Amino acid sequence: MNITRNDVDNDFMQLKGLMKVGNDSTPSYFSTYDNIYLFTNDRLKDIFEPLDVTQGILTVTGSGDQALMAILKGAKNVKMFDINKLAKYFALFKFSAVSCLSYDEFIKLYKINKPFSNYVAGGFLTNVDTYLYEKVCSNLENTVALFFELLFDVMINATICEKFNLINVKHYPKLSGYLTRKNYEKLQENMKKLTSVDFVDCNIFDLNKNLGDEKYSAMVFSNISSYFSKCELEKFLKLLKQLELKLTCGGLIQAGYGVKKRNNNDFNIGKRGLDTRFVDANKSCFLRNNRMV
Repeated sequence: MNITRNDVDNDFMQLKGLMKVGNDSTPSYFSTYDNIYLFTNDRLKDIFEPLDVTQGILTVTGSGDQALMAILKGAKNVKMFDINKLAKYFALFKFSAVSCLSYDEFIKLYKINKPFSNYVAGGFLTNVDTYLYEKVCSNLENTVALFFELLFDVMINATICEKFNLINVKHYPKLSGYLTRKNYEKLQENMKKLTSVDFVDCNIFDLNKNLGDEKYSAMVFSNISSYFSKCELEKFLKLLKQLELKLTCGGLIQAGYGVKKRNNNDFNIGKRGLDTRFVDANKSCFLRNNRMV
């Protein structure tokens, strides 16, 4: 995806529209312009343990952590998708940070495991280390760097009545996979071996028609299905059947986190289910902890 100046201008205008406490129209899960998670709360080590990412990965963009974990495991071709058009900017910022910052600098910039307000006024970018911030921006493509220059300008002028959610999920290095010094340094080396990184702005239900003929050895959908209604779940299961055709032999789709009952007798692949669910490329069925179900 080529991010143009027009893209930046439009997307940043939409971001500013989110920065109003008085706005009662809180985005639902999920929206074209929505709040940003700085880190995932997925158990990335568990998710990626059975996955082979060496022949390409398709993953939700989210915080960018799923893609970074895939790169740590040897992925060289990474495609990300997200309905939230803002997600790609923050993922690219994090990619740039990993590429140009030392481990200690990254921890300092992102305030790992240090509590802070979620908001621009008093949040992640308040009292930010401007040297590190500018260092990361200088490592970005010009249009993406412009987005973060605009964000910084808004941050320093933001009033107490303005906000943009940058949700800081408390992060545990043992779960994240790449946030230990040894793995971070390995990730930095692997970042140099990347051959392609691409983004698609789309709803997951439009994903298949936004993909080409390429195949992937792994797909990671995090907890998206946790928010599906029963009707949406049925659509999702049909989508999985279509996406199986884009898996390499032996490839896996991480489809969700166990099936559980929800309110009003709806069933979905739940966020706090008992296990992680995969779809096998060959057997076309769900696997639970690598066992047939």
